[in-house]
Amino acid sequence: MVVFNEGNPECVRNLLRPAERVLRQGRDVTVEDFETRKSLWERIQDSYSRYLEGECGDFLRDLDSTFRAKFEAALAVLAWSFWKKGEAFPPAEKRFSEREIGLIDEILKYNVFEITTMEDILEKLYRRDEETLQLLKTYYLGVDRWIEEQLEDPEIKLPLRYYLKRTWKSYREKIDAAINEASKYGWFRTLMEDWEREKTEEVEAVRESYEARVGELKKRIAEMVEFFEEERRKLEEELSASSLEEVERLRREKEELIERFEREKAELARRLTELKDEELRKKLEEELARAKEEALREARLLEEKLRRRELELREKEMELRKRELELSEKESLLKSRIEEILAMSGKVEKGSRLVLRDEARIGELNFVGRMKSKFAGEVRLLGRTYSVERIEEKKGEDTARFAGKLDEKSLKNLPENRYVEVALKEKKLLGRKERILVRGVYLTRVERLAELGLDTDPLTLAEVNVHLIDARDSKENARTILVIASPLGFEERVRRYVSSEDFHRNFYSENVSLILLDTESGEVIHNPNDRYAKALVPLVRLELDEEMYAKVRECVRKKLEGRDYLPLSEGLECGGEEYVRRAFYEIAREGNLVKYIDGFGLVLIRK
Repeated sequence: MVVFNEGNPECVRNLLRPAERVLRQGRDVTVEDFETRKSLWERIQDSYSRYLEGECGDFLRDLDSTFRAKFEAALAVLAWSFWKKGEAFPPAEKRFSEREIGLIDEILKYNVFEITTMEDILEKLYRRDEETLQLLKTYYLGVDRWIEEQLEDPEIKLPLRYYLKRTWKSYREKIDAAINEASKYGWFRTLMEDWEREKTEEVEAVRESYEARVGELKKRIAEMVEFFEEERRKLEEELSASSLEEVERLRREKEELIERFEREKAELARRLTELKDEELRKKLEEELARAKEEALREARLLEEKLRRRELELREKEMELRKRELELSEKESLLKSRIEEILAMSGKVEKGSRLVLRDEARIGELNFVGRMKSKFAGEVRLLGRTYSVERIEEKKGEDTARFAGKLDEKSLKNLPENRYVEVALKEKKLLGRKERILVRGVYLTRVERLAELGLDTDPLTLAEVNVHLIDARDSKENARTILVIASPLGFEERVRRYVSSEDFHRNFYSENVSLILLDTESGEVIHNPNDRYAKALVPLVRLELDEEMYAKVRECVRKKLEGRDYLPLSEGLECGGEEYVRRAFYEIAREGNLVKYIDGFGLVLIRK
């Protein structure tokens, strides 16, 4: 069995020696003087570079990750030591961000647990060691959650995250075990209750402070917007009306000043030649020298003022032109993309949505929760009463298969195409009791959301057919009402098919009804001849504030007037995103288009 994949382990051990020394010292590395730590930094960097260039050969991925993590972590600890002691060391400041140094600082506080067993921690707790209690209190009050969030930050270097995750995990296991054991004692439980109370008070104080700061920030933003708008207006007026005139006026003043001085100088010189009194002539010569110096000083000041003003005006003019050019280029790009879209035939539905991974996940949880609440009690359909025999929630996709591609946070935000099955039984005393199975499916393209983080295309007929055929072939001895909900919406071909007479004949006779719910636009699609689907629509339809939605829709219409397109970012001035998106899709059904355009987001286009 090949362990090192042809790499030389002895070579790596030699290269890692200075790095492992720093990692063993941890916080204690600050006792070393500046020159020693600088020398360690240079040796570790040199060793790291030699390793990356393959001096020790190639290793399996796990070993390679471990080695690189040690190099990176050792450099980070040294960078922390320079920061901790207030020492300027540009290589460290350039390599590591403030966020990375802050994370190192927090984790290093717990490096006492590097050499401490659970029994050691318990012994310190029994002795009520102040330092240990303070560390556990900070841990309990949320530093653990904060560190976990930081370790998911992609801005932190991957090898450093790799090392810190493993290190923090070993600390956590010891701390959690010690806390669990110590909580058996009354005094420690009381202490934890005090911590929890302190945590609650702290959260409330932070919330109040946050709300106050948000209010102040909103006020400040409004003032700044007003200020910048006024400054922009003044600048435009100044550049359009007075920039060149002012420069010319200052230049004329300078020339007039020089001409006046020359005239006065000539007049004084003429008078001097006529004077016989030596003393008077000397006084006049002194007066002339002073006048000359004063005139030259004023000319220099005026010249400098002219130069500064001309430079300021040209800089402002260039800045305005640059902004105008950027806006013009962006506008031209968007127009050209829209022209391409309008020129396409048969493909206009592609890219008509913008659904992000986390938004799809929230939509899924909302749909599942709404289905459960709607069928919590008895249900009235077609004049009959049905009791709910069972409600089950199930996963449609196993997202664990993406664990190697996504981090933990992204994986939890990935929808699972969950579905809810509700078994209904008719309530009556005599005769055959009808059974109905309502299956509510939340449908997305999980693979695309995992890979790209977003999806922009409506569901196709083929994707809907899969679930429709499964419902038809179901072994349940009951009528099936299939509800497919999706934030992606459905292609026009799906709508036409579901509304057709062929669909009604094919599936109504098979005891299958179909309802499609567009969770973005709120549109509900079903066959108009299917009385079961029609009866269930009120339970499926999304609820919203109609009065507020009407105002948002009217606002969006006004913004589109006289324009060829309206980006979602501008539409959000009309209200909440959920209402604005719904207005976009409704207005699009009137003969317009909604398209996702890369770099601009969702855009409502007038056809």
